[in-house]
Amino acid sequence: MTQPDQSPYTAEETALIRKRQAARSRVMGVALVGLCILFFLITVAKVGVWG
Repeated sequence: MTQPDQSPYTAEETALIRKRQAARSRVMGVALVGLCILFFLITVAKVGVWG
């Protein structure tokens, strides 16, 4: 597939879109880590401390 000659967005708009995408990625990463910690703590609470 070929790339179009011109982007429909200006450089400023493209930078803003990338900034928003990066912010969403960070939020999703933090949420994923938080969920992993929550699952770990629930498992520890059910099993007991390390066994």
